[in-house]
Order: sequence, then C-alpha cells, then structure tokens
Amino acid sequence: MNNTIDIKSFLILIIVFILFTVIGTVSHEYGHIAVAKMFGYETSLHYSSMNYYPKGYLEDKDLKALKNLTNDYLDTDYELWPEDVKEKATEYSNILQERYWNEKSNTSLFVTIGGPLQTILTGIIGLLILLIRRKSIQIKGLKIIDWLAVFLGLFWLRELFNLVHGFGAEIISPNGRWFGGDEYYISKDLNLWSGTIPILLGVIGLFVSGYIVFKIVPKNLRLTFILSGLIGGISGFILWMNIIGPKILP
Repeated sequence: MNNTIDIKSFLILIIVFILFTVIGTVSHEYGHIAVAKMFGYETSLHYSSMNYYPKGYLEDKDLKALKNLTNDYLDTDYELWPEDVKEKATEYSNILQERYWNEKSNTSLFVTIGGPLQTILTGIIGLLILLIRRKSIQIKGLKIIDWLAVFLGLFWLRELFNLVHGFGAEIISPNGRWFGGDEYYISKDLNLWSGTIPILLGVIGLFVSGYIVFKIVPKNLRLTFILSGLIGGISGFILWMNIIGPKILP
C-alpha cells in the first residue's frame, strides 16, 4: 500500500464521503417511509428518523386534545405533572391506542426492515456494478461510474458501523445491550437472539467493504481513500446529526 497521501484526492474524497454519509442516512429513512406508505400510513421525515401514523391519526380530535392538554408540560418530568393532567393524558392515550394501534400485524416489522433493506440493496447494486466492470477497471482504471459504484457499495459500511457502535456504546456506557439499530429490533421481532441480524449484516458489511477497499480502490490511492473515509464519514455524521440535519429536517 502506498504510504503517501494525494492531497488533492484526499480533499475531494473527504467531501464525497461527507455527502454520501448524508445521502445514506436520508435514503435509509426513505426505505422505512416507502414501506410505511405501501401499507397506507401517513409519514414524516426527520434528519435521523421517520414517523408513521394510520390515516386520520394526525387530525384526530382526541390527539389534538392530548397535545393541548400536555403542551405546557413538554419540558417537565412526567412525574411532576399534576395528577389530573396525567390521568386525562392516559385516558386520551388509551383511546388513541385502541382506535389506531391495537390491531395485531407484522406491519411494524416490515417498516423496520425497510431501512436496512434500502441500504443493503443500494450496496448490492454498487457491488454488482464493480463485479461486472472489474476487467474494465483492471485495464482502464476507475471511471466515474466505477467511483459511483464504489460509494454505493460502501453503503454496506452502515451495517458494520452499527455493529461496532453497539459494542462501543456498551463498553463506554454499559446497559446490558451490545447491539442496536434497526437490526437489533428486527432480530427481536423475529424471535431471534438479539445479535443475529446485527452480526450477520455487520460481517457481510466487513467483507464487502474490505473487497472494495483492497481489491477495487487503486493501491496508490488506498491510504488516501481510507483516511479520507474516516475523516469524511465521521465529519459527515457529526455535521448532519448535530448541525445541519436538525435545522433542515427537525
């Protein structure tokens, strides 16, 4: 591996990694939204999440009454709410639960799957393009379509990141849960061990990204690519999650 850094490529790649970190995050949420809409839910997109509701829920008079009732206590710990407010809020919540959410179905599981599925399918498309064009890449080098495929294929990094993040969070702040993200909830909903889906997808993500970095990215750019990925990915995550995202999609 070339130990020199191509400064121009380094700066360009950092910007691209930042952009694709944001694109990957938002498109992941659109995966959830696509499935929710398929089931007829109303949806809303936020910078790092999405919400979905049965049709008519947001306009329900009891929901509006609940919001009006609790609006003055949003910044107050629930235990400090007046007893009459807590009782009335519970009453409204039970009514809404009964009216909209009590029907037993696997809809929530499918909506949860939608996000990782979008990420994985995008990663597979990128990987397939690279495999199909591998001979051309070896002869002519990476063209624009190949670089695009590289970044699409690296959508698999999200699965690896989620696995590492889960372990890191547990080590730093133990709470008895080593896994997180949608993959954790999918495992639980499928009555599997909680680490089944996170580990499976994380390991696949490791192999796919390793293949792209060490077999597709040119040797002379490999160190530059890895360092720009670390800096760009972390910077993109921080910028979107803490600065830009909350302002654009609160």
